[in-house]
Amino acid sequence: MFLLFDRQYSIMLKAVIFDLDNTLVNFWEFKQESSKEAAKAMVGAGLEMSAGACERLIFKIYETHGIDYQLTFTELLKPFKFEKDKFEKIRNAGITAYLRKKGEILRPYGGMEATLHELKKDYSLAVLTDAPREQAHSRLAFTGLQNYFSQVGTFHDTNIYKPGVEPFLHICKKLEVKAEECLMVGDNLSRDIRGAKLVGMHTCFAKYGQVFGDDGTKAEFEIDKPVQLLEVVKKI
Repeated sequence: MFLLFDRQYSIMLKAVIFDLDNTLVNFWEFKQESSKEAAKAMVGAGLEMSAGACERLIFKIYETHGIDYQLTFTELLKPFKFEKDKFEKIRNAGITAYLRKKGEILRPYGGMEATLHELKKDYSLAVLTDAPREQAHSRLAFTGLQNYFSQVGTFHDTNIYKPGVEPFLHICKKLEVKAEECLMVGDNLSRDIRGAKLVGMHTCFAKYGQVFGDDGTKAEFEIDKPVQLLEVVKKI
């Protein structure tokens, strides 16, 4: 963990806001592994293509409809025009394999729960995610993190994705704090960090979870593991 640039701090930090996917939980790892298992299961149930080709189709649908699209396997099978029984057999094989793998893979990053426990003693904690409301709350509940946060901001609160300023201002309103009294922690520089900077929040780049979004935006702080946040907040 290190300070990327100096800034004079005169306003007390009141809230720490976290992105959800790839910041709190290992979303991308879960998505890749679960989709791979689903592809294998659908091929095993009678889908006539390679598992690799099926997996590529799954991610093509995610690219078109969004990573949280709930009808992915239905969409994938439509062009094959299977009779109903075969369609349901293949689709449900994929869904079952996907959910089974999700249960094995999806989890908070190491040290996250202990870090949240300590932060909650002194700060209001919130989540700000581009995920749909239902999926965001589901992932928080699934990973046992929901009770750490007093507020959860999702795409459906403003219908605007980060780095638009509206989601950041909305979560501040829900927390009843000013933007400059908040620290935003996120893995995506072009969304989480850029948007937070636009409204005047302090920023911390969760380097350990980065998958996408390096547009050259710089955060005030950068961490390699969640526990380093406990040192970051002392510097603000």
